[in-house]
Amino acid sequence: MISIKSYIALFIAVVTCLSFVVSPAIAQEGQIVRNKVYAPSLEGNLIGDSPNNRNVTIYLPPSYDIELDKLYPVVYLLHGFSANNDAWVASANENILESMKQWLKDGKVKEMILVMPNSSNRFIGSQYSNSITTGNWGDYIAKDIVNYIDSNYRTIPQRESRAVFGHSMGGHGAVRIGLTYSDIFSCMGASSGDYDMEDYINSNKVTWAISSALEDWNQYRASGWSVWEAMSWNAAFAPNPDRPPFYCDSPFVYTKTEPKEIVKNQEAYDRFMKLDIVKNLNSYLDKLLTMRAIYIDCGTSDGLIKHARKMHDGLSNLGIKHTYNEFKGDHACCVMNSTGNALELFSNAMDFEVITSVEPVKKLTTSWGYMKDR
Repeated sequence: MISIKSYIALFIAVVTCLSFVVSPAIAQEGQIVRNKVYAPSLEGNLIGDSPNNRNVTIYLPPSYDIELDKLYPVVYLLHGFSANNDAWVASANENILESMKQWLKDGKVKEMILVMPNSSNRFIGSQYSNSITTGNWGDYIAKDIVNYIDSNYRTIPQRESRAVFGHSMGGHGAVRIGLTYSDIFSCMGASSGDYDMEDYINSNKVTWAISSALEDWNQYRASGWSVWEAMSWNAAFAPNPDRPPFYCDSPFVYTKTEPKEIVKNQEAYDRFMKLDIVKNLNSYLDKLLTMRAIYIDCGTSDGLIKHARKMHDGLSNLGIKHTYNEFKGDHACCVMNSTGNALELFSNAMDFEVITSVEPVKKLTTSWGYMKDR
């Protein structure tokens, strides 16, 4: 017969063994954390969006609560227009937690922290640009959010261990932020982004003219998705503090006399062109040369495939190493697959340890990965 003392000792031994078996299994799941962040970069915006309690979703890798001395690189994931930070965990098929679990199991990616900020505003899309009208959304991502994450999580706080990636509006934002804040990010990537504003606005003159004629927020809410998006671009690229209630101009407007015609608003148009990524790509050459990895992709059934190809051609002509991918699909079909491809590239490019010195930047030779219809 086993004594009570022996039984207790056996029970403790079994529980101890189980703890070593169960904990790693649970840890393999990773975890999603939700925080609220104050955004000083958004203070004083003209449309009245609050800088308080901005939502941010954070993915922590499986070992985060086990290896308590371990530091991690960070990738910032930027959502598209009319979406928010929940877009990355919204469904079973498009869920970053489940996807990371599989990618880690397959050895496709390494353990990292993923940060998914909410970048929606009163126009349901910030375009990730600095603007007196909407606030400094580029600064919000690159400064406010990065500082918050580095201050509250075990990150490797160096540009060589940071990357930014996004889809659609977030793709545009990731490239713009990567280029503008190349001292903060060493890798950037985009799926289905819009980089060619000249093509974009000239292909939608009516929409932009409609946006210029709106007089109040009730008209705005009744105007529909395409006009909402045009207005978000106006507010980001052509802010005008003298034009309430939207405080922005449009590159195309209706004439005031009958019959009404659509004409170019040259001043606003020129401001859009100054922020056109592909048109001004050569002005970013020095910053492009510092990038450790660049990822661009788009579906062949996506209207923005023209933008992706122009971006690919522009980078190639400048001799910038990058990975370019075209796949069979439309604008929204394959976001998580594209994200996985980008994270795989970043896993091989970022530093996973703190570095004490950085080698001088060397000019990259003309080469790229091209994965078509994979």
